[in-house]
Amino acid sequence: MGTETARSVHGRVDRPILYRWGAWCARRAWRVIAVWALVIVGAGLLVPKFTDSLTGSSLKVDGSDSARVETLLTEKFASPVSEDAVVVFDSTRHTADAPAYRAAVGAAVAALRDQEGVLDIADPYGADDPTLFSEDRRTLLVTLGLGGGERDRQDTVPRIQDTLDDVAADGEGVDVMLTGSSALNAAVVEQQDKDLARAESIGLPIALLVLLAAFGTLVAACLPLLLGVVALVTSFGALGAVSGVVSFDVFSQAVVTMLGLALGIDYCLFAVTRMREELAARKGDVPAAVGATMATAGKAVLFSGCTVIISVAGLLVVRAPVFRTMALGVMIAVAAMLAVATTLLPAVLGLLGPRIDKLAVPGMKRSVRTTDVSRSGWARWTKVVMRRPVLVGGLTSVVLLLAILPAAQLKLGFDVGASAVSDAPAGRGYELVADKFVPGAATPLQIVLDKPAGALDDADLAALEQLTERLRDNDDVAEVQSVTDVLRQQAGGVDAAGLRTLMEAAKQDGEGLGRLIATDGRTTALAVLPREAADSDASVDLVHWIRDTAVPDTVGERDGTSAFVGGLSAQTVDISEEVSRATPLVLALVLGLSFILLLLAFRSLLLPLSAIVMNLVSVGAAFGLLTLVFQEGHGASLLDFTSGGFIQAYLPLLTFVILFGLSMDYEVFLISRMKEEWGHSRDNTRAVTEGVAHTAKVITAAATIMMVIFAAFMITKVVEVKQMGFALAVAVLVDATLIRVVLVPALMRLLGSSNWWLPGWLDRVLPRVELTEGSAPPPDDAPARDEAAGRPREEPAARG
Repeated sequence: MGTETARSVHGRVDRPILYRWGAWCARRAWRVIAVWALVIVGAGLLVPKFTDSLTGSSLKVDGSDSARVETLLTEKFASPVSEDAVVVFDSTRHTADAPAYRAAVGAAVAALRDQEGVLDIADPYGADDPTLFSEDRRTLLVTLGLGGGERDRQDTVPRIQDTLDDVAADGEGVDVMLTGSSALNAAVVEQQDKDLARAESIGLPIALLVLLAAFGTLVAACLPLLLGVVALVTSFGALGAVSGVVSFDVFSQAVVTMLGLALGIDYCLFAVTRMREELAARKGDVPAAVGATMATAGKAVLFSGCTVIISVAGLLVVRAPVFRTMALGVMIAVAAMLAVATTLLPAVLGLLGPRIDKLAVPGMKRSVRTTDVSRSGWARWTKVVMRRPVLVGGLTSVVLLLAILPAAQLKLGFDVGASAVSDAPAGRGYELVADKFVPGAATPLQIVLDKPAGALDDADLAALEQLTERLRDNDDVAEVQSVTDVLRQQAGGVDAAGLRTLMEAAKQDGEGLGRLIATDGRTTALAVLPREAADSDASVDLVHWIRDTAVPDTVGERDGTSAFVGGLSAQTVDISEEVSRATPLVLALVLGLSFILLLLAFRSLLLPLSAIVMNLVSVGAAFGLLTLVFQEGHGASLLDFTSGGFIQAYLPLLTFVILFGLSMDYEVFLISRMKEEWGHSRDNTRAVTEGVAHTAKVITAAATIMMVIFAAFMITKVVEVKQMGFALAVAVLVDATLIRVVLVPALMRLLGSSNWWLPGWLDRVLPRVELTEGSAPPPDDAPARDEAAGRPREEPAARG
């Protein structure tokens, strides 16, 4: 991807590869468009495969305690229950003792026993357990054991709810609802599909209005929007093609939709803006104008997209599927967008040519013809910044620092999403459990003791009983189910001989201990019902206490016996700890690789460093405001949410890599234009002023579109999507205003010609793929620029 221009033997300017590629696409526009028509049709057919395979957000962390619990429960127990769910019966007309109520419960239990995926269910009337009945006896719980992995369980729960709906329809005033982790996840998937459609219906029309204001013509305004939608469809089709081997969660769909529309529109916006300039400069030579557009704006887009891919790729080192699948989804989506921007876009630009300025908006025709930006308001503003860089830059830095400060108090947690689906059966059932029972009954903790060396002996069972009693003594625990209770009730004591007797009896009658003891007698499980909800601080603290205190004090590491804690609260702890572990590594990878890419792009040592610092400031400000709003609750009523006192556990790291890539988008576009001007004049002040003047309008329009699209996702009910939309919208606002058109020019004015400095030895060893002069060759009849001309001149001292 060379960018140098050298004079050929015929005295003509050699064209860089992107210039030649763009001109080729313009000359063969119909062929390229025909190929893309086939691609779009194929992608459209694959989109349902992607959307139908979505799962709820997984908190699984490979190698963690909670993951080990799920594996042991699935592989070693006769009843391989991997999740405990709850069927909630409720009636305003009957109590649980009424014949109609008992008939509804009996019908539901009988129907679910034959349901695929249901491994264990008991009749509550025969269980003799008063804790299954509410105090007013109008609400009743039936515990349900589900098998399989996360995706299997989420495929199962809609079928279970359909069966329960049939029972409720046949009954007399008894509502039946399935709730629990998988049921809530499945409901969130359905809710988010509705929310995304609503967000798109709001964001796209407003984006069109912004494009009309930026371009002044309907054709130019519709082109980025149309190609943005094409990029999104292509992305979903590509994800559908790999969804058979990779499970994507529903949050991936939201992120890809947000980025697909925003980046797709922005990339096309940059190219269309440059195309109009090149058409005016080259007097209507369409292939040359498209070639020059691809060699400048197209290359900036290419580097920008690669930076986003590199940033998101850092998530692959996190040992959690939610991060890895998110990274894969975004990388595929951005690659699809780059394919559209570098193939379909130049073909469409070549086909349209000067017609891109057709259908001018009344009252805005003059702006269509305006190409001289040296007298624009942005040029005047930049000159003000350049005259007072210390004053303007200092005040801006103070504002940004105030925005960053709240991020120091950022706290991670997990919202199960019940409030987002309060109208769905899973949400209503969850609220009933929380109101009439202990909230943790819907999402119990699971403790598994595993002894690979042999069957549990008397000492192991004594330690298990001690752990059971220690758990019951904790005020945050409502109930504990343990094999020791069964032994004491049925065998008269807790010892290995009694356990063997009960296991033999269970084999004979097929009932009893399948969920409490493994078939080989080496592994046992306890079910712990917290008094508080799974996403509460109390339940998280309970997990820490069990792992750090209760288990070491009772079971320890005796004879190779290990104890693992699983369940939703344990998964929250595990993913929070994994985020803390992986964050320094992700930061090092993202910052290091981004520096190398920008070093190649700009051939400067200071510009990549300053770009990284500016991006970190932008991300920090977004995190600070995110903490202030969603954690502290300021503005909660305005944004229609209830603060849980934390930020969704996996959101900050995911948001960081996306925001870093998005911030680099504008940085590459701005600095590449400055680099062009520097190559022409070797005047730093002029290069910065001209760069901002040429790009500020399009950056503002692009940022406005991004903010509109991201802000549209704040209307969703799902809390992580709302938080993500807010963080991205705020970051883009800060980046496109305070950073790009204030802080960056002020800093570059202070650094002077040092901005463009690169050690000679490094210049010789780096491959020449930078965004420099010659990226957009002049018309063939213009004299070639002498690359040796124009030595850097001394900059006058900046005034504070």
